[in-house]
Amino acid sequence: MIGILVLLGIVSALQFQAPASLGMAKKLTDYDAFHIAGTLALEGRPADAYRMRTMLAAQREHAGTQSFMPWTYPPPFGLVTAALATLPIGLGFLLFMLASLGLYLHVLRRIAGPYLPGVLIVIAPTLVLLMRTGQNGFLTGGLIGLFLLAFLKRKPMAGLPLGLMLIKPHIAVGVALVTLMERRWQTVIVAAATVLALLLLSTWMLGLSVWQGFADGVAEATVFLRLGLYPLFRMTSIYAFAYRMGAGPDWALALHGIVALAALAAFVRLWILGTAPNRLAAAICCASLFISPYNYDYDLTLFGLAVAFVLPEILQRTTPPEQAGLVALCWIATGYGLALAIIWPDSVQSSISGLQASNRIWSLMAPLLIITIALGARILARAPLAAREAGPQPQAIRAA
Repeated sequence: MIGILVLLGIVSALQFQAPASLGMAKKLTDYDAFHIAGTLALEGRPADAYRMRTMLAAQREHAGTQSFMPWTYPPPFGLVTAALATLPIGLGFLLFMLASLGLYLHVLRRIAGPYLPGVLIVIAPTLVLLMRTGQNGFLTGGLIGLFLLAFLKRKPMAGLPLGLMLIKPHIAVGVALVTLMERRWQTVIVAAATVLALLLLSTWMLGLSVWQGFADGVAEATVFLRLGLYPLFRMTSIYAFAYRMGAGPDWALALHGIVALAALAAFVRLWILGTAPNRLAAAICCASLFISPYNYDYDLTLFGLAVAFVLPEILQRTTPPEQAGLVALCWIATGYGLALAIIWPDSVQSSISGLQASNRIWSLMAPLLIITIALGARILARAPLAAREAGPQPQAIRAA
């Protein structure tokens, strides 16, 4: 599987660098936005990436085409894209993806051990999606995984990967809450110091004006989200589901807030009940998928972490036919957006009118993920199959 992913990465790198060599026309994908934003930073105008008008002009200038891809990453991530933009786009893509994939696989191996192949099978659609688009899901999944591994061992340096999640803070809200609930003040201090260092470094390297551009970009993205201009069928949030089912943006956001609070409340309940640490880690990864209304399928590396933490227990409690059914359900839940993007390639880029047309497709990833997670929780509530087959033990009979 890793070999296939590497080969897919090489093909994708060629498509980014020289699509004509594959008989294809240039179409902008996620890593193109990374490269263009990084190039603008190197040219001394990083704020231009955040405003849609100037970003579209830069796309046309640097790539000869344009696509609706708003740039809303915090300026510290601009340091990463600027460094990558010093390389040709294909080489930068391959370096970024192989390095971040290596980090993610390392973290999964530390969590899942010999069950790593099973985890990769379960989240295969997400792996393929990332190696095709060049998004940063491997990086963010690796950072949150490193945080959880260090946090479970009560290491204050868990704050370092937590602070580095400033590059994508909306998916780190859940793990930040865990840190506060556990009163890990040393971890909080390390995370705060990391955040401060990133803020100062990005301001020094990119200039103070980048923050006004960032604020403008976030404001524009909020308007775009309310207008439904994003490919909602690839979003994993309840907001996208409710919006596509006919709720207005205000009602959709209200429903999303209720579900986000419910997800966090469910985690807090597990924490109060003293649930096993590996299950708590899986629970906070799952809850984090529903906190922000702006979550995409490439963020489902968090779901992969959750699977890694509980897969041995799932296997102990399921029969082979049940396991096959679970894998199929996971593929549907995580690969829904990818499958539709392949069937309808113009739905994830092109013009605003094309994006509006794509939103005739239902956004079903959120309910599919909720069903999958609920089924997993129900399975974890079972006794292991071996214990059930052995029947009640004498001590249990006496206790009864």
